[in-house]
Parts: sequence; structure tokens; C-alpha cells
Amino acid sequence: MATPSEDAPPAPSSQSRHFEKLTRCCMECKISRYLNKTITIEKAGVARVAIPFPAELTQNSDFLHAAMLFEVGDTAGFMAANSMEETYSVLTVDYHINLIRPVRKEGVYAVGEVVTAGRTLYVARSDVYSESGKLVAAGQGTYTVSRILLTDLDGYED
Repeated sequence: MATPSEDAPPAPSSQSRHFEKLTRCCMECKISRYLNKTITIEKAGVARVAIPFPAELTQNSDFLHAAMLFEVGDTAGFMAANSMEETYSVLTVDYHINLIRPVRKEGVYAVGEVVTAGRTLYVARSDVYSESGKLVAAGQGTYTVSRILLTDLDGYED
């Protein structure tokens, strides 16, 4: 007969707890709540950020405003980078985006992946897709390790 401790699920790893805390912390941001974002850290160095179609954030031709493509791309790169840094918050140093095609009446999502990680800088690439799966933008960001403790940020600690 198995003992209760043998039947219990394994304790979450410190890495998975970091992913949970980081996601919760990012969802505390007003823009995340306003845009009704979903954030998933798939593994260290890889994150996915999505927003449903916000009809109030279109431009004159009824296309989703490019700022939304930038926002999900940068956030995906940021989350990918910060998933690898468990003590301090990272900050965006720069983010460049190439807009490939407009998006009309669809939400968007971005997949960010760290391409190089140093002691103080991370570089992450992020591809942005429409809900129908079309590549709509490609970006790259540089993120620096700040001196802001993650534990000092709203939502990071339980």
C-alpha cells in the first residue's frame, strides 16, 4: 500500500514557481488587465503572450493599431528573458519591430525566445501572429538586468 507522501504530486520546481510568480506579476500591470492578456512561459527562455481583438484600438482603416503588435512582441521577449533571471527584473533597452501585414478583426499573439543570454543583457526574438496563424510582425529586443528585485514587485510574492 502506498503512503500518502507517495501519492502526492511532486512539489513544483523553483523554476516553475518563478514562472508562476513572474506571470502573476506581469498580469498585475494595468495594461495587461486592460488588454485581457494571456501569458504563458513555455520553458526557460520561451514565452507566449496573446491579446484578443480590441475593437477600440484600431486605426482609420479598421486595422489593429501597430502599437498592439509592438506590445505583445516586446512583452513576449521580456517574459522570455525574465524567465531566465530569477532575482532581478529585466528592463527593455530597445525593441525593433518589422510590420509584415495588417491585422483586421483578429487578436494577436507573440512567441518570444531568448537567442543569447549574458550576465547583464539578454537578446530575444519575437514573432507576432494573427489568431488565424499568419505571421504579421517580427521583432527583436535587448533586455538588461536591473537592480529591481523581483520580490519588490507587486504580485511576484504570494
